[in-house]
Amino acid sequence: MSARKVASLVMGFLIVLSTARPSNAGDLVLAWDPPSDGITTGYLLSYGAAPGSYAQQLNVGYTTSFTLSGLSDGTTYYFVVRAYDAAGDVSDPSAEVAATVTPSVPPVVTTLSLSSSVASPQLTGTTINWLSTATGGVAPYQFQWALYKAGSWTVWPWATASTWTWTPTAAGTDYQVKVAVRSSGSASTTGEMTQSMPYTVTAPASGITLSSAGFKVKGVKNANLTWSGASGSSVDVYRSGSKVSTTANDGAYTDAIGGKGSGTFIYKVCAAGTTTCSNDSTVVF
Repeated sequence: MSARKVASLVMGFLIVLSTARPSNAGDLVLAWDPPSDGITTGYLLSYGAAPGSYAQQLNVGYTTSFTLSGLSDGTTYYFVVRAYDAAGDVSDPSAEVAATVTPSVPPVVTTLSLSSSVASPQLTGTTINWLSTATGGVAPYQFQWALYKAGSWTVWPWATASTWTWTPTAAGTDYQVKVAVRSSGSASTTGEMTQSMPYTVTAPASGITLSSAGFKVKGVKNANLTWSGASGSSVDVYRSGSKVSTTANDGAYTDAIGGKGSGTFIYKVCAAGTTTCSNDSTVVF
């Protein structure tokens, strides 16, 4: 081939990056202008990961563009192309060009919903089924469920279940149910999207009725409590928010408050070990 033909090939060589794809390997689209010799029958494409060093060579045939697949994301490659004719004569290489494969960006979840089978509020002991649905990203999704109560979160492991069943045993107005989602194959610890929902749980209405009466013995304060409607063999007795005794559920208890003088005390009686309690009853001295 003549020098003129080689020069035409060298000056016309160019490279174009393809769109990044969601995989571990990238593609590069290369294109070049052909020499105007009329005798070129094909091209040799050489490339490597260092300038001037071409570990790979491909006979791409008679075409002026070629897509290289299976390249490593984030790696810079260096390319030259040479023309050949039917007699096997090969031109000098073109000017070297370089390109870096753009790291692939995996798709992420774009929508996430959270719903409960029954609306808030509900009584303790009610079974509540939760459902989360997601779109976008890569299915099958992984979900992580979490429950907030009294200042702390309980978090369950990542799993494929988009449903969660909760049967609350304690009343509260600060519950939060949260779900996070991530795509298949993702190692994210926080997920690609999260949704949360507040929830209130109430205690069943108590059937315990309490009355109280204060009295003094030699000036020392005492209180007689009587109640009805409590279940179980024992009850917890509370005075002004603090438990003072667990006693038999026989309907009567005398609280030796102690001390002389005035004072106000608020009592309630609860089924032992539960939050099922009576009305408040106040004793004033």
